Amino acid sequence: MAQLNDFKVDTTTISGRRVMRYTAIIVNVGVGKFELKGSRASSAETQMSVTQRVFDSSGGSRYQDTPARMYFAGDGHSHWHVEDLEDSELIRSDNGVKVGSGAKHGFCFFDLQPFRLTLPGAPASAYYTTCGTNAAVTTQSMGLSIGWGDVYSWQLVDQRVDITGLSPGQYRLNTTADKQNWFVESDETNNGTWVDLQLKSKGQVRVVRYGPSA
Repeated sequence: MAQLNDFKVDTTTISGRRVMRYTAIIVNVGVGKFELKGSRASSAETQMSVTQRVFDSSGGSRYQDTPARMYFAGDGHSHWHVEDLEDSELIRSDNGVKVGSGAKHGFCFFDLQPFRLTLPGAPASAYYTTCGTNAAVTTQSMGLSIGWGDVYSWQLVDQRVDITGLSPGQYRLNTTADKQNWFVESDETNNGTWVDLQLKSKGQVRVVRYGPSA
């Protein structure tokens, strides 16, 4: 995960609720492309099983079964999503109690934003450009090239954590890619990032400090 940013408090979108919105960017800083393929026997099935295409240094690849699932949904931008590719938790800093979770559970990802194109093998232009907008297909691939990121903007419908009723104080937002360890990676230790936040008495949020990120 890249550094989280664009923190905003929203009291208008959901009646009677106060939510914190933020932007998250999942990035590929590994040594190979991150590519997933969903498949199902027929369009009557609502989900696809997911395999990962794992690339090796000699230019070959193999397919690895995963527990992940893809489903088709959207709010005016319908497409295929990987379920729970990313996870967010809001923790109260003084006692370690979890007080909130990210509302977003579906993730469509592709080469949306250059992140670190100096990495070996990073393409100068986007290679993966869609996660599929046809609900009837029985196979669908999506991916993220070396050095590229996919942005989940604070403006997206479910890119939020509910903070209704939380008392003023300091909180930590942890965001993790592949928390379930479903996918093969060259480095399994760098999937998370965090930010410490101060929730003020009037419901405002201030960033206190950032943790490590990609």
